[in-house]
Amino acid sequence: MAATAKTVLPEESELNVQELNVSWPVLQTASVYIGKACEWHNNEFMLCREEEGDPRRCLNEGKHVTACAMDVLKKMKKHCLEDFNAYMYCLERSTGSLELTQCVILYSIMFVS
Repeated sequence: MAATAKTVLPEESELNVQELNVSWPVLQTASVYIGKACEWHNNEFMLCREEEGDPRRCLNEGKHVTACAMDVLKKMKKHCLEDFNAYMYCLERSTGSLELTQCVILYSIMFVS
């Protein structure tokens, strides 16, 4: 969809949402948990975008995805911060490309139990 002079943009108040102000290693570490916990919200957002053909009409669904991800990160911080950080630091320092393979074996037991 190309923007033209007739394109109506959302009001700034509609776009205000608390953003996930975290680094890539944090998102990579939490991605599996965010993906599972927020699957329904994400599917609704993607369905809306597909059906509407205009992402501006799906702002509320997008806000729900962001809020869900924020909630997952808060819960992880509250319940398993030490293990989360250990896994994240392993990812950060394992390779220049932040590959999961070296850390999955080391820390998979912590998150499974």
